[in-house]
Amino acid sequence: MNITNPTELKAWISENLLTKREAIKITQQSPETFQQSVRTGVIRPFYESKEGKGPAIVRLYLKSEVEAYAKQLAVLRKKR
Repeated sequence: MNITNPTELKAWISENLLTKREAIKITQQSPETFQQSVRTGVIRPFYESKEGKGPAIVRLYLKSEVEAYAKQLAVLRKKR
């Protein structure tokens, strides 16, 4: 990754980072279950701002990691 200007950075972020809502949609988890996955370290934010409190904390997740986790969940769901 060789980003040389803000436009390239914005494109990379758009293609590679997810909000919590987007990640939940990919993993097909409830918000509570997704949050538990984050708390237990199964999913780790790629970026987390520690500036705010509560809902003001911004977390972004790496799309490739969320997609890999979603595949693991799909396998587990099939075994049930």
